Amino acid sequence: MTDKLRKALPVLLAAAAAAAPACKRARSAVDSAPAAKPSVAVSLVAAPAASTAKPIDASDAMRGSQRPAPAPPAAPCLSGAGADPAVPDLLEQASRDFEKGRYEDALECAREAGRGDPQSVASHHFRGAALTELGRLDEARTAYARALALDPDDPEVLRSAADLHVRRLGGRDDLELALAYTRRAFTRAHKMKDRALLKDLHLLEAMALDDLGRPGDALAAASKAVELDGKDREARREKGVALFELCRFDDARAELGKLTAEEPDAWAEHYLGLIAERSQDDVAAAAHFARAQQLDSEAFKPTTTPSLSVFGRVVQEEVAKLPADIQSGLKRSNFAVVDLPEVGDLTATDPPLSPGILGLFRPLAEGSSDREKPAIFLYRKNLARAAHNDDELRREVRDTLIHEVGHLNGEDDDQLRDRGL
Repeated sequence: MTDKLRKALPVLLAAAAAAAPACKRARSAVDSAPAAKPSVAVSLVAAPAASTAKPIDASDAMRGSQRPAPAPPAAPCLSGAGADPAVPDLLEQASRDFEKGRYEDALECAREAGRGDPQSVASHHFRGAALTELGRLDEARTAYARALALDPDDPEVLRSAADLHVRRLGGRDDLELALAYTRRAFTRAHKMKDRALLKDLHLLEAMALDDLGRPGDALAAASKAVELDGKDREARREKGVALFELCRFDDARAELGKLTAEEPDAWAEHYLGLIAERSQDDVAAAAHFARAQQLDSEAFKPTTTPSLSVFGRVVQEEVAKLPADIQSGLKRSNFAVVDLPEVGDLTATDPPLSPGILGLFRPLAEGSSDREKPAIFLYRKNLARAAHNDDELRREVRDTLIHEVGHLNGEDDDQLRDRGL
């Protein structure tokens, strides 16, 4: 394909992809993997001076009525007579509590260790890991930042911080930061020759790259993770997802099919359903989607694809509510509703557009006549999958139309993202 022809084909994608939530398959607080357990190495220093007990902001005392009531004292991490427990013992207990899922207890042990040794990277790391599991993400982010302030290149802290930003936070800036963390960690991880750590870093890298719309790089990272541990199902799943996003549907089907043949896998079933749907095998697609929902009802809530007539009426009603300039933009284009994006449209760019895009703006080819118009598409099945009720469907339709007309008016994806589209 010539560059001239490639430029004439679709180059801009809609605000959110219907398959994109699946790319966050383990990034919510509900279904994400536990944070990696920190090591318990410590560095002992003198106890903090008494002056550190002074309030940082004395005006806090004047705002007591606005602050929550203080919590009762926590039970000691290690009880017993005699001297205060040593920091290594506190961290060992934090490790045991974390391993057993007793995250509140692990947090208190890590706090005690931090009071005994404020320079302990491990104590801040344990706090971050426990706070992550407790859903206190802002505090977890601060704990990891404190650990990295003490040792900016600690590969295990970098892995845990990247995990937080990919699986639990997931915003674009979070994903970019996670990539920076993983890349910083690789140097020491390679020196350590720690295959498990390297595998985790490549996996997190793949997840971040996937969600940032860089499926080719995501595939390379996921493949490295699989090379390091061919039995890791999450790495293999991520490889299958990257193949799907690259529109290599037969390869993705083969990779994900192996996972479901070995044991039930909700996310693999979901993507196999998307692939079957693209092949117009509605019976197989429905079966895959049903199994995905049975296996993970939180991630895959029931959706209903409205008929063409019902969907057309929703679109007409939402178009009528749009501002005059958006309606004018639609009139300046060939506007159509279709079920799914064509492969040729997706693969006209490098990297390909996601098969889950909700809409598309196709600019005019170079040398087109004045009588021709650019095109705007809405994708019915992807939009229906992105919504769980009529209100959500209408919002997705409205936002996607505004997004694509924005492209028609010359805005790029970064500009539209800044506007919340």
